[in-house]
Amino acid sequence: MAYQILIITTEYLSRYMDDIFKMHSDNVIYRIVEYKHFSELRTLYQEHAHWADGIMTTGIVVETVLRKEVKGTLKPILSLGTDNENFYKIPLKLLIENRRLEPDRIIFDVFVCISPNASVMELIQRKSVNDMFPHFNKWLEQASVEELHKIEERCVSQIKKLWEEDKLDMVICRYSSIVERLKRLKIPCVFAAISDEYAHQMVEHLLAKIKLDKITAHLPAGILVTPTKPEEGGWNEYQELNIHKTLMDFAKEHDLNFLIQKKREGLLVITEKTVVSHLTKDFQSSELSEYLKDSVDFDLTVSYGIGHTIEEVLKNIVYAWRAADGSGDAFLVDEEKHLTGPLDKGKTVLTSDMVNPHLQAVAKQASLSTMVIHRLNRLLCLLDKREITSRELADNFHITVREASRILKNLETAGFAAAVLQKSEHMRGRPAKIYHINWEI
Repeated sequence: MAYQILIITTEYLSRYMDDIFKMHSDNVIYRIVEYKHFSELRTLYQEHAHWADGIMTTGIVVETVLRKEVKGTLKPILSLGTDNENFYKIPLKLLIENRRLEPDRIIFDVFVCISPNASVMELIQRKSVNDMFPHFNKWLEQASVEELHKIEERCVSQIKKLWEEDKLDMVICRYSSIVERLKRLKIPCVFAAISDEYAHQMVEHLLAKIKLDKITAHLPAGILVTPTKPEEGGWNEYQELNIHKTLMDFAKEHDLNFLIQKKREGLLVITEKTVVSHLTKDFQSSELSEYLKDSVDFDLTVSYGIGHTIEEVLKNIVYAWRAADGSGDAFLVDEEKHLTGPLDKGKTVLTSDMVNPHLQAVAKQASLSTMVIHRLNRLLCLLDKREITSRELADNFHITVREASRILKNLETAGFAAAVLQKSEHMRGRPAKIYHINWEI
């Protein structure tokens, strides 16, 4: 079986990538698309990704931009970076070929914006290329999309400045998009090419990721549809019949086979991951929620779960249902315990890790449930701030102010929150405390 690979690269590396993938023509059909600036990556991906089984990029920054900027689940993706062996060979070759070059005047473009003195001398002193990357990787993880879009310009500007100040003699480039620009500025540079052997290994690695993705695409999945506000004693027969008919109509319109089971909470649809991915547009919206809203005269909550077994699917559906907490919003928990949502139109979609060990540690130390800490962390991300009052927490969690105060007090006692100041929420009464949540994820 031949897999379809989308190669996202620059004009500078296009021919090289073509030569590499020609060697895999028996089991690969490939398409090369070129970018000039990182700001073009999302558009290129959106135009071509539907065709591809997997994506190969020429650089970790390209992959990072796509992961940060493209909504939904990415196709299996792998970046072709410089292998460590070549990272040593290139400066060594330069120093042997030109004895007048000094190690402290040969710099790496990938480090120049975060550590202008990241030269070959630093590589020699640290004795390991692995010691040079942690700072870069941390910056890459924390950088905004806007910062990443501008990194090429910043690099060229910084390198030009160092050149004009006579502080460098050679640049070792990993950003292939700036090589020709440096040459036009008459700045000596060499591209840190990868070895053919390493490139072929990475192609095989990507093919393995694609095969695994094909297997997991058929993992079991479930969709639970429940009344948002069930009547006392559960949901009634009218609601059950109405939901069942609407689900069958939806399945018929979308040419789907739904196995529907009656549960105490509502109706459960057993399906597979590919169907859920399709219905949620790669976990970014809930078409079924909109359809139900237009078809029935009572509020419903749709919860999605994916797992390796039916038992795991049911557990993940419960997690997703609890995340909605009576709001009517649709949430999804996948096989890796990633919670995504709300999937409702017009709302900001967030994906977070439900088994984050740090959040679990916070919950344990504060004597609170992991779900409470997880939901609070998501709420702070949505609000885009670290401060919150008991009233704000109560309104968003649909609990009493007293219960919200207990949560914040527990966090304060455990050292994860601090009352920074007070504000008056009403004309009368005691001012409300504003708590600063200070855990680091």
